[in-house]
Amino acid sequence: MSDIHILLSGIWQTTSTLLSHDGSCVVVDPAYFPREIEAIASLARSLGRVEAVVFTHGHWDHVVGHSAFPGVPVYCSAPLVAEIAADNQKPLDRAREFDSRWYVTRPIPLAWPSEVHDLREGQPLQAGALKLHALSLPGHCADALGLHLESDGLLIVGDYLSPCEIPFVSDLDAYRATLRRLLEMMEAEIRTVVPGHGPLLTAGEARSIARADLAYLDQLAEQEMHGDLTVVDAISLPRAANVIGMREHHLDNIRVALKARGA
Repeated sequence: MSDIHILLSGIWQTTSTLLSHDGSCVVVDPAYFPREIEAIASLARSLGRVEAVVFTHGHWDHVVGHSAFPGVPVYCSAPLVAEIAADNQKPLDRAREFDSRWYVTRPIPLAWPSEVHDLREGQPLQAGALKLHALSLPGHCADALGLHLESDGLLIVGDYLSPCEIPFVSDLDAYRATLRRLLEMMEAEIRTVVPGHGPLLTAGEARSIARADLAYLDQLAEQEMHGDLTVVDAISLPRAANVIGMREHHLDNIRVALKARGA
């Protein structure tokens, strides 16, 4: 069995995951504040040789910590590799804006890795003694990547299945398909799930969240909608209704659904 360490950032409970086995370590989404990243790097080194850093997707709160692991290969989805190759600075600019607003200083300026390696659907990542398989999980964003550690029944899903927030949707049909796929996987081969925000989940907890999210998105897909967003109060949020900002994300999801239907 592998050792699994979950560290939650002070911003949005953003999850950093460290997997280690037999002297090898993989770090997923090291985030976010400099002292947190320093602690992640220190823990990773204590667990063994850091073989890989993986980004589950390219959103700014998940990609800033790789510089704490110089010389370690960085892996992500093929779409994100293309964005990095094109030097898309938008995610990093958002991180810079956040840092400036909250007086966050960093020992190393924010930048993309100088080299990244793509992981495609079903492709294994052999990192020393650890073997993970990549999952393409579009819907939250086009570059979303999951990781399956079959030996431990562990699923790392990025920004899906969070107990802290509602779905943030960029493609409604793709998001629903991803949830159905995750539900199918969690019925049999998965014991624990790591969301992108919030604590480690049992498979049962993750299934409950997935079903609630799918019911919510099915309502978005099926509800009669109008361009004036009158449907906003007709659809209940699956959770986090009292969290500041969730109503605005709910409105964004409705706009995505309207656009998908040509409304």
